[in-house]
Amino acid sequence: MKKYAIGLVLVILTMSAFIGCGKSDDKVIADIGGYKLTTSEFNDYFSRTRLTFPTAQDEFNKRREVLDTMIITRLLVQAAYEKGIDKMDEIDRIILANKDRFLLDALYQSLIAEQAKATDVELQDFYNRLELKYRASHILVADKDTAQMLFDKILAGENLEQLAFDYSIDPQAKRNKGDLGYFVWGSMIDEFQETVYQMDPGEIAPPFKTKFGYHIVKLVDKLPNENRAPFISMKENIRSQVTQRKTMAILEDFYANLKIKYPITIDTSTCDYLVHKREQMYPPQVLKTLPKNDFDVTQLDRNEKELILATIKDGGQMTLNEYLTQLQNVPAQFRPNLDDYDSLATMVFELKKMDILSIEAVRQGFDNEENYLAQLKLFKELNMAGIMRNDSIPGVITPDENMARTYYEENSDEFTNPAQIHVYEILLSDEIKARKLAKSIRSLKAFKEKAMDLTERAGKRSSSGDLGYITRQWYPEIFDLAKKTDLGAIGGPVVSQRKYSIFYVIDKIEPELKDYLGVKRGILEKLTKQQENIAFEKWVNERLQSTKVDIDEDALWATINMDLYVTPDSLNQ
Repeated sequence: MKKYAIGLVLVILTMSAFIGCGKSDDKVIADIGGYKLTTSEFNDYFSRTRLTFPTAQDEFNKRREVLDTMIITRLLVQAAYEKGIDKMDEIDRIILANKDRFLLDALYQSLIAEQAKATDVELQDFYNRLELKYRASHILVADKDTAQMLFDKILAGENLEQLAFDYSIDPQAKRNKGDLGYFVWGSMIDEFQETVYQMDPGEIAPPFKTKFGYHIVKLVDKLPNENRAPFISMKENIRSQVTQRKTMAILEDFYANLKIKYPITIDTSTCDYLVHKREQMYPPQVLKTLPKNDFDVTQLDRNEKELILATIKDGGQMTLNEYLTQLQNVPAQFRPNLDDYDSLATMVFELKKMDILSIEAVRQGFDNEENYLAQLKLFKELNMAGIMRNDSIPGVITPDENMARTYYEENSDEFTNPAQIHVYEILLSDEIKARKLAKSIRSLKAFKEKAMDLTERAGKRSSSGDLGYITRQWYPEIFDLAKKTDLGAIGGPVVSQRKYSIFYVIDKIEPELKDYLGVKRGILEKLTKQQENIAFEKWVNERLQSTKVDIDEDALWATINMDLYVTPDSLNQ
């Protein structure tokens, strides 16, 4: 096996919620002491890394690295079973605290993700619609009557841009007068782009509705989309866009059906009680200044906090205390008034959404679904591996004072503040001009005045070219020459960012070794981690000696999508 990356074990442990489970018809990518690691389990994890690679070989190398790490994780799991870690109370508590998110994942995968998969026909249709880019202007208003009134004004000859400035509720309208600039298919919501796609330049569409309100759109222009590449090179990006858009649409419908299935009834008497209590607590002149959508929960006694604000059919209740406490995580502008019962019901749904989803998942039987149970088991095993890794590996040496002091003395560079030089700079594209300036300027005042007028370093004219105290890490060329330049002298020009830099040296600070006591704790932590890694590496090597591990590299290669690595020849086929 190749050298393994210890750090990736922790990544897998923290990503455990996303790792899927093998299917019976999967290829076995590795056999680790009898455990069959399948391609689907491997791919479900690797896909979450969202890495890209210049070549297929680079991707294979990374996949092999991740596979080695997953093998090590499985060795930890097997050792954890041997030590009885699976029977620990801590493991039971972890599983209980996380069951709902796996339940919701099972529901999501079945009811949302499967339906949102993009078909080849959808991918090709999306690509075809990328042929052109569009420029449009629009007016957005809240109601149909206003939209129709404005549309009639435009037909009568009034200027759409001015009407957008005057009436549009689009936050950008005061700046752009409704001009959306050029955009391509996939940039706008479906109803909007479907309308624009069917229009000709100069045409104005009658008012139509989206979830944002009512739109009036004028197509200003359409041109060939110069950014559309061959289909094969755009296919995966298009797949991602189509899947995301389908997912959002399915989710909207799903939540709308949930609201019907689990209707929420607001207890108006509780709302009235809270409004009345506010009126008793504050004088009228103060009450007028307070928002009507909030209440300080600390002003309620125990009985008041337990008042029922809302009842969810087949989904429990929400107390006043629960609502007001959770409401603090909602921005003030989105909190409904206490006497707006419909908006309150919507807010309660949002706050209780996870609970409602869990109830729905159980009602649909996902708590007995094979993939859910397998994921829960894998999550348990990965947490067992974490406990095994952190608490049960033998042979860890605890660093002492002598080890820390020795490390400090032998690695003094690590604990030394670097040298710093304070400089003002003028950065120019013209080398001859830079040389002339370096010879002609005689004072810091003159240098700063020239820097305000001439320096081409972004954002530095306003500070007269002041770079502050620089280190070699950030300005190596300037630093190296400035180190040899006297205080109060001008150095350069030196090439920096492909331009020519001259500088005025103000001050120099020599390297300084940090005090041992100030860095002692960090050294001990670092040495402890090193000792843990040494002990872990030894443990892994010993475990590999006693465990049979077989890897199918052909199966690993087969997990790579070779379509991503097209050649010029393949594009012409």
